[in-house]
Amino acid sequence: SPRCSKSAAQQVSDMVTALQGVEYGQIWLDIEGSQYWLGSYSANQKFFEELLSAATAHKNVGIYASEYQWSDIMGSSYTGGSSHQLWYAHYDNNPSFSDFKPFGGWTKPSIKQYAGDAS
Repeated sequence: SPRCSKSAAQQVSDMVTALQGVEYGQIWLDIEGSQYWLGSYSANQKFFEELLSAATAHKNVGIYASEYQWSDIMGSSYTGGSSHQLWYAHYDNNPSFSDFKPFGGWTKPSIKQYAGDAS
């Protein structure tokens, strides 16, 4: 979280240290909850870019976000994470991507969370 007292790089470093000895293939950055982010798009984008840079130094990185959350936190025109896989949630019990609408530079998702608790 950008509101944490630690830098993005330190947060990633702490995570990697805590996961030593655990096999994992990818880091997913969860971009939601505007109350956890900073007050401006530019500050959020800067923190996100630092987080992304630190995380990609360790593993492949994917982004978990919705169009609403991404736009609310990063701004609708920001495309900083679009070269990475996108995982989005739409609890419609339909495994297809037919409901996906491009945002943030993503033209197609990699994963859809379509079932589960929507709260």
